[in-house]
Amino acid sequence: MKIFHVITSLKIGGAESALFNFLQKSIHDKNTHIIAYFYPGPNLEKIKNLGFKTYHIKGLFWKYDLFAYKKLKTIIKKHNPDVIHSALWSANLFSKLITKSLDIPIVCDLHSNFLYDGKIRRLIEKLTLFKANKYIAVSNSVKEGFLSAFKKESKKLEPKIIVIPNAIDTNIDKQPEQTITKKDMGFDSSDFIVGAVGRLEKIKSYDLLIKSFATVCNKIKKINSLNKHNMNYLKPIKLCIVGEGSQKKNLIRLVKQLNLQKNILFTGMRSDTYNFYPLFDCLAISSQSEGLSIALLEALTFGLPIISTSNSKETFNVKEQHDILINKINGLIVPSQDQNKLAIAIETLYLNHNLCAKMRISNKQLVKNQFSIDQLIIKYNSVYKSLVNKRVTPVQ
Repeated sequence: MKIFHVITSLKIGGAESALFNFLQKSIHDKNTHIIAYFYPGPNLEKIKNLGFKTYHIKGLFWKYDLFAYKKLKTIIKKHNPDVIHSALWSANLFSKLITKSLDIPIVCDLHSNFLYDGKIRRLIEKLTLFKANKYIAVSNSVKEGFLSAFKKESKKLEPKIIVIPNAIDTNIDKQPEQTITKKDMGFDSSDFIVGAVGRLEKIKSYDLLIKSFATVCNKIKKINSLNKHNMNYLKPIKLCIVGEGSQKKNLIRLVKQLNLQKNILFTGMRSDTYNFYPLFDCLAISSQSEGLSIALLEALTFGLPIISTSNSKETFNVKEQHDILINKINGLIVPSQDQNKLAIAIETLYLNHNLCAKMRISNKQLVKNQFSIDQLIIKYNSVYKSLVNKRVTPVQ
């Protein structure tokens, strides 16, 4: 089969990493893969290095003008693929409009909860809703959010949606020995490091994470101040944020206001995020909404305990809702936008070494059993074949 992938961006992000992971494992299969993208980024060079053909889609006046549309359509017609597989909203929209006119089956990925998208975007999506042959949601919550966003169409829409969780190479922890040390990051070897990996955007709520982290730091300072006579000090805690985005300046300003410059490190954009996981003591996810984070899966592969938000309003003393994690087994699940409970979760893992050790064992087993990239490839190819078998009209 010939698969034509269209993606909005090849920057650092979950959908971008998911595509690279898939292509990396598809090098030796019998399919042909071609990639078109609107925004370049670190994943572009990684994909090119795998030997795949790539096309940069650029408009004459802006990224998504009529010239960009025509260019993408011309390239698709030239390659005459068996299936289009698109990811991220703009790429999904362009692909649905183009491929239906060419009678090419299309699969659109859903990587985030559509309920958090704006009204205009939902209105445009509604106009093209049934132009896709299949939607692949990366988690059950993403599927439910998509159906909730289009309640009137949900009965007809639901048969089109398949849930295929994101997956990674479960041997990532066996790659060449990491070359980054705590010293390289300006930390001491004894520091407890809370890691965070992702785009610095509003929906990720890194401001909430920083404020929660500040609460823990202040509590540790008070305890150490009381213990200064018996020398029973708690070790320092640090926060390492790996990623880039529009909120970086605001977050740096917040760190300065809280006087935490020595405790919080921003690494900027990195294409080697897996090098950081061995240095983290846990991974924190503070997002308002999350599909199925690639960073989460990578962290699980290294056995890291997870702190993750949930849309549930329950306390984390009872079972929280999460697509893959079980509270107190794989990590601590806290309600979304709850600064206090997020701080308590950080403090809990910081103080409870035995709990962290148990989570490390559970998490390595979880990702190997359920989120292997080999399983994902089998499922994707099954979807492709089912659509190709139904296709009767060739591209003219």
